[in-house]
Amino acid sequence: MARFRVFYIERQPKDSGGQIDLRAAAARPGNYFKETDWEEQVEAANATAALDTFFRDHANQADGVMIVEEDGRGHPVEGLDYDPDRTYIWIEEGKMMEYQGMAEATAGTVSCPLCDGTGEVDDEIAQEFTDIWHTNEFAEGGS
Repeated sequence: MARFRVFYIERQPKDSGGQIDLRAAAARPGNYFKETDWEEQVEAANATAALDTFFRDHANQADGVMIVEEDGRGHPVEGLDYDPDRTYIWIEEGKMMEYQGMAEATAGTVSCPLCDGTGEVDDEIAQEFTDIWHTNEFAEGGS
């Protein structure tokens, strides 16, 4: 089985206490939402199956996932034939989520902790970086 890196974004209102006003968000998205990038690894036979597995874990029900068309209109996904090159949105734990794409992971590598996951490195190198990063040398206020 192949391993895929699935990229997605979590969007929350910056005030974190109110409802999402989509009209206000569309007018000024950078001011209205705070965004958090996420990445998850999924094992599957192919990219379509990886996306299906990902959505089963994240969207609870297939009807909770909407596909966004090129003109910006969204509609519920029909069937389970996900296209890894399309844009999907869903609500997870009250947060608006958007699928950003995926890449096949290379065997023996992990997401790079230095570049925030935009590349891959050997697992040993990533662990070495993580071990050093969490020492007092790099801790806030450390010397």
